[in-house]
Amino acid sequence: MNQSSEERDHLKELRERLAIHPEIAVDVGGRQLVLRSRHGLFSARSIDEGTELLLRELEALRSPPRVLDLGCGYGAIGLTLAARWPDARVNLVDSDIRAIEAARENITRNRLDNATVNLSDGIRELPNAIANHDLVVSNLPAQAGNDAIDQLLLDAHDALNGGGSLAVVAVNGLRRYLQRRLADIFGNQHVRKVHQGLRHTVLEAAKLRT
Repeated sequence: MNQSSEERDHLKELRERLAIHPEIAVDVGGRQLVLRSRHGLFSARSIDEGTELLLRELEALRSPPRVLDLGCGYGAIGLTLAARWPDARVNLVDSDIRAIEAARENITRNRLDNATVNLSDGIRELPNAIANHDLVVSNLPAQAGNDAIDQLLLDAHDALNGGGSLAVVAVNGLRRYLQRRLADIFGNQHVRKVHQGLRHTVLEAAKLRT
């Protein structure tokens, strides 16, 4: 059966609409980043509340030499930090090829020469990842399940230099679990709650120097 002209026009309109990716403007100290996302990625049309909270809590930090954004998505955290800290080297990783494509495009269009992005399941395919970062950041996926979150936390620990820190944000429903698991991995005395809001909590864990 042949398509009618009305059906062809409808499909053309649908394809044209889906070809337009969402864009989010982010102000970083007077500099505006324009981040282009992809349909179906987490918080594709706006910066989510958890990411905003984590970025606010990181504002007081001095620029660390090397930063890793685990599960970067289209780059809302990592690329904001790259713009905020031009002297830092910021690595972004994600296991979703659409996220990687978006982050790469955003690095280029915003001229963030101090940022790189890699397709990787955690840190497995990231070159020279082990004990090579001073700060690891992540907005932990609430629906991923405990095993996936445990792997992210272990990857973060392994990626950190001695004396480096992990800063994560998660929904409040995960707070107690994360505090226990971070204590298991980093040691109870090296974990602290930075901020607890109505829906999200920011936690920090420091890796001991060896």
